[in-house]
Amino acid sequence: MNILTTVRFLNGLDTIGGNIVEFATDTSRVIMDFGVAADLTDETVETAIAHGKLPALPELFFDQPDKYEHEAIFISHLHIDHMGALKYLKKSIPIYMSIPTYQLYQTLINLGIEEPVDNLHAISFDMPVKVGDFSVTGMPSDHDEPGVVAFLVNDGRHNYGYSADVRLNGPKRERVDAWAKQFHDQHLALFLVEGTTFSFDTEAPVEDQANPSTPLSEMALQTQFGDILDHADKLVVINPYQRNYARLSAFFNTTAAHGRQLVVEPAEATIMEALTQVRPDLVIGETIDLDTIREHPEQYVLQNSFAHLDWLADLPVSVYLHSNGEPLGDYDPRFEQLKTWLADHQIPLQFLSASGHASREDLITLVKMVNPRIVVPWHSFHPEREAEALDEQTRAEVLLPEKDLYYTMDETDIDE
Repeated sequence: MNILTTVRFLNGLDTIGGNIVEFATDTSRVIMDFGVAADLTDETVETAIAHGKLPALPELFFDQPDKYEHEAIFISHLHIDHMGALKYLKKSIPIYMSIPTYQLYQTLINLGIEEPVDNLHAISFDMPVKVGDFSVTGMPSDHDEPGVVAFLVNDGRHNYGYSADVRLNGPKRERVDAWAKQFHDQHLALFLVEGTTFSFDTEAPVEDQANPSTPLSEMALQTQFGDILDHADKLVVINPYQRNYARLSAFFNTTAAHGRQLVVEPAEATIMEALTQVRPDLVIGETIDLDTIREHPEQYVLQNSFAHLDWLADLPVSVYLHSNGEPLGDYDPRFEQLKTWLADHQIPLQFLSASGHASREDLITLVKMVNPRIVVPWHSFHPEREAEALDEQTRAEVLLPEKDLYYTMDETDIDE
């Protein structure tokens, strides 16, 4: 018996993040990612759905009938724009993610940073999960959240691929090559590919559009960090993204190699310990205080989150290194607050960034590697730019879908 699968895009078609896609049959449904890309302050779930900030899935957010006998949500990685809507779920639906991402999620829940969510499950890399008519496989990838996966979905007739957030210049490039080859060999009917770097006027995402700095590779970032340490005569401050524990661990190692000690906040220490099995010796408020740092600033590197920016007011600081930490960029109102505060306190701001997103050229290369029948660019402010490039440079049919319409791979019609 032939099973008809519909594909419905629930969000994220013209935003960076918040992308949610549903694959469904009469009895089964799998949903890829469940994030938010908009401010939900002062929103109820009802108004957030009405305003398009949450997906139109009332059966998951309220006590309403749900026709599916088998269903699950699969999370590619733990960035808020890919999982931030989970906390609003009312239905206890199985939620799958990689083992590292699950461990990070549990750690953040225990720290009170994330709210508890029911029915979480850790899945091994490359091990298919059966959900009714579907089989879903999470394949290890490379992004600035180390547990990230790309997903392969099979319905018994067609294969569908989802890149999630991905880069080709990272330390785990071989992972991307591996899943791209598998996608190619599975002859994808549909490939969903991110397009973050097509969103901006610059070739790569930058924090400050008015004063762009060139993003580095992770290895080059650490090399430059070491050079900064060698030339700084006072305290060096870093602000990395809390969930990128791999980079924080690399900062720890580079700091030691250049004769300094890394001081971290308690939450970051707990995350590092849980995910890397190494807890830094110097944790602010536990094993060291600001007075000690002030006495010998040349001996330390201080990890400092935006919430504790005021700690720097009385410290002798050589440079504040923004390394993809929060606030992430000038689209966040707090970013201007950060720049103003640092300028008022005469603390030099320098960007030390490595993007988690593939360059435009690499995205085209990736689609060529996969060679799908149909490709959908999304996770971008300007998916039409990526669509034009893909149409010119690949053999795939390019689809710019509409939100909440149902697509099938067996016909060109769109069912509303």
